Amino acid sequence: MVEKHVVVICAAVGALALAAAVLGIIGEATKSRSFVRYDGVNCVYRRTPAFDCGIAAAASLLTGQAILTAATGCWDGCRQRRSSSDHGRVGGYFASILSWFLTILSTCAFLAGALRNDSAERRPKEGVASYYQCTVLVAGVFAGASFLSIAAAAVGIASYVATEGAASTVVSPSAELRVVLGQPQQL
Repeated sequence: MVEKHVVVICAAVGALALAAAVLGIIGEATKSRSFVRYDGVNCVYRRTPAFDCGIAAAASLLTGQAILTAATGCWDGCRQRRSSSDHGRVGGYFASILSWFLTILSTCAFLAGALRNDSAERRPKEGVASYYQCTVLVAGVFAGASFLSIAAAAVGIASYVATEGAASTVVSPSAELRVVLGQPQQL
C-alpha cells in the first residue's frame, strides 16, 4: 500500500507539471505576433502573452522539482540507510539527476521563449532571409519545453517513488534487537 504523503506529493508535482505544459502550449499559440515594425534601424517587438506564460511555466516546473527534492531529502534522511549497494536507491538517485537535467533544459527553453516575446528593440540579424532581417521565435520552443516538463516530472516522480520504496523496506534496529534478545515480534 502506498503511503498517503507519497500520493499527495506525486499529485501536487503532477499538477504543477501539467500546469507548466498547458502554459507552454498557450505560450506557443500566442507568440506569433511579437514583431511589430522596422523603424529603419531596429526591429521593434511588443510583449505577447507568451512572455507571461513562459515565466509562469518555468516557475511552476521549478516549484514541482523543488517539492520532489525536498520530499526525497526529508523522508529519506529521516530513515535508516541501507547499504550503498541498494539498487532501488541508486536507480532513484540516477533518475533524480536525470529529472533535474530535463527540468533545467525545459526551464531554459521556457525562459528563452519568454525573453524573445518581451517588448524590445533589436538590431536586424545579418544573413537572415526574413522581412527586414528581423527574427521571430521559431515554432516549437514552447511545445518542446512543455514535452520536457512532462518528462521531467514523470522521471522525478518515478525517482521519488523508487527512493520511497527503497527506504520503506529498511528494517528498524529495534526489531532486530528484539529477535536477538529472544523476544520475537508478533506479526
